[in-house]
Amino acid sequence: MSLRIIKTSDGSDTIFNSELNETYHSLNGSINESNIVYIQNGLEYYLNRKKENNIKILEIGFGTGLNFLLTYIFLEKRNEKIYYHTLEPYPLPNEIIKKLNYISKIGNQYGDIFNLSHNLKNDKKNAVTKKIDFLKSKISIEDIALSNNYDIIFFDAFAPSKQPSIWNKKNLNKIYSNMKYGAILVTYCSSGQFKRDLKSIGFEVDVLPGPMGKKEMVRAIK
Repeated sequence: MSLRIIKTSDGSDTIFNSELNETYHSLNGSINESNIVYIQNGLEYYLNRKKENNIKILEIGFGTGLNFLLTYIFLEKRNEKIYYHTLEPYPLPNEIIKKLNYISKIGNQYGDIFNLSHNLKNDKKNAVTKKIDFLKSKISIEDIALSNNYDIIFFDAFAPSKQPSIWNKKNLNKIYSNMKYGAILVTYCSSGQFKRDLKSIGFEVDVLPGPMGKKEMVRAIK
């Protein structure tokens, strides 16, 4: 992959993939986008609604690890236990990870957990804290055989216009079949075809205000 780090408008970094002509996050703010889409409208919404103590998260696209880092920070002062399963068939090289500025923006105390999340062995579940079990699978959503009933899906793949196969109805059906009733899927994407596919599968689709620079995002409920 041809990759370079670029700055977004909230001062946090993202990565530009020149082969796809696509960035890993919104140019209007990496941290802002992840917080709004995945933490506030995903994790926080679900926990406030369900009041459960053991939560299973599936992330489609680990990328820079920002969503996991923000999940870790959000859980610091809470009691819930999380199983965090993330898929990343194309892990970023360490020389890129080391240059990202998330830790300097968020807090030096999070450097160890950020580095750990990138350096743990793939396909092996690890207890990274007493509250978080972490598994990173080096495989795509198309190829993995899912066997868990997840509570929250962070759908953070590249846009449908760049990688349409990830967003196809077959994959969405696979995800739906491995979610609990009442579970949610959150994503920055709000394309018309994606919303129609979610509804046809059986999701209840909520269209929410998006992060800065994006009019809408989607939260789908099984």
